Amino acid sequence: MPKGNESGIVAPVALQLGCHAAGLDARHFGPETSDAVFRCVLDAITSAAAGLRQPGVVAARRVAPLLYGPGSVPIWFSGGTASAGAAMLANSTAAAALDLDDGYRMARGHPGAAVIPAALALMSAVPDASVDDFIATVVAGYEVGVRLAAARSTYAPSGAWSGFAVVAAAGRMLGVDAKAIAQALAIAAQTAPALPALAGIAGSDVKEGIPAGVAAGWTALQLAMGGVTGPVDVLEDKRLFDSQAVLRDLNGIPLIGGTYFKAFGCCRHIHAPLEAVLHLQARHGLAAEDIVSIVVFTYQATFNLSNKPDPATLVEAQYSVPYCLAVCLLRGTDALVPLNAGQLNDAEVRELAGRIEVTHDAAIEPLFPKRSPARVVVNLVGGQRLESPLTDPRGDPERPLSSADLERKLRIATRDTLSPTVQQMVLDGVAALRTGEWRPLLAALR
Repeated sequence: MPKGNESGIVAPVALQLGCHAAGLDARHFGPETSDAVFRCVLDAITSAAAGLRQPGVVAARRVAPLLYGPGSVPIWFSGGTASAGAAMLANSTAAAALDLDDGYRMARGHPGAAVIPAALALMSAVPDASVDDFIATVVAGYEVGVRLAAARSTYAPSGAWSGFAVVAAAGRMLGVDAKAIAQALAIAAQTAPALPALAGIAGSDVKEGIPAGVAAGWTALQLAMGGVTGPVDVLEDKRLFDSQAVLRDLNGIPLIGGTYFKAFGCCRHIHAPLEAVLHLQARHGLAAEDIVSIVVFTYQATFNLSNKPDPATLVEAQYSVPYCLAVCLLRGTDALVPLNAGQLNDAEVRELAGRIEVTHDAAIEPLFPKRSPARVVVNLVGGQRLESPLTDPRGDPERPLSSADLERKLRIATRDTLSPTVQQMVLDGVAALRTGEWRPLLAALR
């Protein structure tokens, strides 16, 4: 419920969010919330480690310290360090690079690639921070970022709202007062990347602009701490946000428990078609050489993707239903964890992708964004027709990835970037967080 003061005046939404973020205390969370934090940490690190060698990630590691200066905060798995802001930018770029990072259904985007790099950067920079502080920091980032994303009047890519998440997370870790957090949220609302709804589909390294949102959020908080003010009432503007939705159940169960995790390194809209095809393959022994054509029935948002059967870049491949299905059928699921640029020249994959059609199903449309299901029809040589049931992707809270699944994801996704020893150090570091120790994880990240 909206909070008022003695005169009955209701506090601005930004201030209520600032109070909420500043006051979060891990001692009041249930074990399921702490567990969700640790799962998000492992998944974000996995995603970043898998993307270490991508050209855009290499460039960000080089440029970030030039922009934000030197320091002692680790730029993950590089051996290098920089200021907190530089580390946030570099590590966020890595976490978002391969579409392996977590997401949130109602936000229609990806909080983890922003919140986890920010929280871990500040964990390094604040000497007396505890694991409880870290847990509250991560929860604050997801709480505020997801609420504002879900309450937007129109869809926007994650970078347009990830700055809000960073303001809340960094504000909580640094002990910033609620009024300054409110000002920072307002500043971020006006300075966040103005990304078009189709950002990244053309195949650039920008994609959803999450690292730019991280930089905008960190800058907004620093400015607010220095005394700069923002248009605090912006979160009340009905043209931009549904303020009631922002504040709904504000003191209820933390939203981080609703995070989904990806089993494949591609856009979430592609995961249900993949699961549907895998269902038919397991049930009927489906072989790629027997397939004449495939029709994917899905909701309209899937058509915001490029869906090119012959993608020219790795990002275009991550946004192509036909190409990812063809890779899965011909090369197996591990070839999607993650996709790599070498697969772009696979003539056999391109040929099969050219026989896969994506079509709209009006009956599925009302289910999105609460769900993102799909069904597929496979036409075989000889005239046989196979049809999947309506299928939801794995990784949602209703079909969660297990701890073993997330551990396997780390080992498969980073098989070319981390040694088995470092992989185990990461797993041991996350396990140590559960016991209140954070230095083993930071040692692994160095």
